[in-house]
Amino acid sequence: MENHLNQNDVQEIEEDDLICAVQAGDLAAFEQLIHLHSSRVRAFVSMRLPVSHLVDEIAHEAFVFAYRHMDDFTVGSNFGAWLRAIANNLVRAEVLRYSRSVKNQQNYLEHCLVESSQDQGLKPESPMVLYLEECLGDLPEGQRELLQRRYKLSESTRDMAQGMDQSEAWVRTTLCRVRRALRACVEHKQEVSTVARG
Repeated sequence: MENHLNQNDVQEIEEDDLICAVQAGDLAAFEQLIHLHSSRVRAFVSMRLPVSHLVDEIAHEAFVFAYRHMDDFTVGSNFGAWLRAIANNLVRAEVLRYSRSVKNQQNYLEHCLVESSQDQGLKPESPMVLYLEECLGDLPEGQRELLQRRYKLSESTRDMAQGMDQSEAWVRTTLCRVRRALRACVEHKQEVSTVARG
């Protein structure tokens, strides 16, 4: 009985040949694998992390990782699934890194705001307090209101959203952006002061 290979079988055989070639050191064969899988890997990443520059970056890192670990891949296994697993790990690492970064920024700012609003702690003439007050003063009124509601009145993001007729997502995103701007402003003033003293 004659065996007939369908198109998927032929593609898998061709892909296995390319993988063997890459494992033998053929870089051009890996470029062909990238061409075959690039759009699918990018689509996979964008479904989990819809940030355009990160999609490109993580897809690129996934292929770099795959190339460096090609000897670990078993020919005949599902190469696409292996790439997606690599990409998924990179996405998880990026989300974790971003969460830590936001948390650090939030903790830093909350510390400054709490310390500056208390009689004890940082003194009113402390450079940190002066820088923070200057930076707060430069913010648009709406952003200052947002910070006051969150840190002075201890409102939840839900209450803030209702009180300001905005979505909770808007409140969280804007708070994050304002915290970043404040931190950058304070650090800039510290750097300028250090240079001036030097």
